[in-house]
Amino acid sequence: MKVIEVSKDDLKYNIDLIQKIIKEKSPEKNVTIIAVVKSNGFGLDIVKYTEFLIENGITDIAVATNEEAMKLVKANLNCNIMMLSPTMIEEELIELVENNITVTIGSKEELKLLEKVASNYKKDIKAQIKIDTGFARYGFLYSEKDEIANCYNTLDNIKFIGIFTHFSKATDEKWTNIQFNRFNDVVNYLKEKNINFGIAHACASTAFLKYPYMYLDAVRLGSIIQGRGLGNLNSFRKIGVFKSKITEIKIIPKGFNVSYSNTYKTKKVTKIAVVPVGYYDGFNKNRLIDDFSIKNKIVSILMEIKKLFTDTTLKVKIDNESYRVIGRLGMYHSIIDITKCDDIKIGDEVIFNIAPLQANEEIRREYK
Repeated sequence: MKVIEVSKDDLKYNIDLIQKIIKEKSPEKNVTIIAVVKSNGFGLDIVKYTEFLIENGITDIAVATNEEAMKLVKANLNCNIMMLSPTMIEEELIELVENNITVTIGSKEELKLLEKVASNYKKDIKAQIKIDTGFARYGFLYSEKDEIANCYNTLDNIKFIGIFTHFSKATDEKWTNIQFNRFNDVVNYLKEKNINFGIAHACASTAFLKYPYMYLDAVRLGSIIQGRGLGNLNSFRKIGVFKSKITEIKIIPKGFNVSYSNTYKTKKVTKIAVVPVGYYDGFNKNRLIDDFSIKNKIVSILMEIKKLFTDTTLKVKIDNESYRVIGRLGMYHSIIDITKCDDIKIGDEVIFNIAPLQANEEIRREYK
């Protein structure tokens, strides 16, 4: 048995807390929450997670891929689905338009393709404009104000309902303010031209915590709803507990090899429990270090050296007590030293420190 158990009460608590923060920090505005459910709902099952959000009043949903959007469409959920990533693949754009997904436009070429697709439909097609204020991923450069304004002189059935940007390092207040001001310059330019651009939004989770004055008309929130991410999350509750059960218990002698590669031998008679959870399931899944700057390479090396003098032993919890994982972690199994307790038995529940986003998508997500 392997399951990620999601507490409905804790999830609702976080949603209520976010709404409370918005009312306290921005009482004069009606700020819309756009829930980002990319990466399988940040590991909570994109369909089940979205259903819960809708039940709790959040009906504006954002995804990052066509596959994610289609999962929600097939589930026939009553929500507004927004595609955050532009596409120049005509088949993908047609799929989005046919299923009434709000598309994102970030270049003249993307608008031209949308116009081509839109000309085949009599219905209204919703779109938003993405502004690149210093991320270099998607969007019109913030300096291309005339090109951005010209987007609104398009086919009558293309309805622009929003404009947004994304911060590259929201923990850096000085840099984030530069990006925010660049975005505001574009927004104000459009206002001066009496262009109805819809809602403006810039804050994702970290910026939401740090910069209430940047809320604008909406905030795009992902990890913070689950009590995870950067910033002060003390008031939030972490969502998603990875659980399994002991499938075998045995006593092995002193000097006995444990698991692959003979890297661990018992120093005394040891009682062990076998649990069917390994690195394939996401246990001890390391984040990829992809920052190529000299500074961050040095930081990474120093962190690895620090581990030599720190207890980095993997641990699990059984009945609220911590127990060590011994031997090399397997693809599907962990071996736990339970010598200190005589009461543990086969079938007992084991709690693993695995964030839902890191857990294998095949593992069942159960809402309770």
